[in-house]
Amino acid sequence: MEVVVLHNEAFKQLQQNTFIYMKKLMEEERKKTAIEWLDSTEAAALLKISRRTLQTWRDEGLIGFSQVVGKIYYNREEIDRLLLKHHHKPFRAVA
Repeated sequence: MEVVVLHNEAFKQLQQNTFIYMKKLMEEERKKTAIEWLDSTEAAALLKISRRTLQTWRDEGLIGFSQVVGKIYYNREEIDRLLLKHHHKPFRAVA
């Protein structure tokens, strides 16, 4: 086993750098797992539909939502899945 000796200042700097690195890693992981919620206006704009159409889709069970008090939110990933589920691939090759 090799023994490494560090000056106090070098050790403190190493600790600080490790802490900063760990903090960045934790923030990146939090961003990966965080759910992006859109309100009705944002979701309708993303889908290029009216808020009324969005409400119809919600009423028909086509799209999930969460409601807090009177405000409705849509999960961004669920909107993406909805679009992919209804995606039609081209049936003809484009030259």
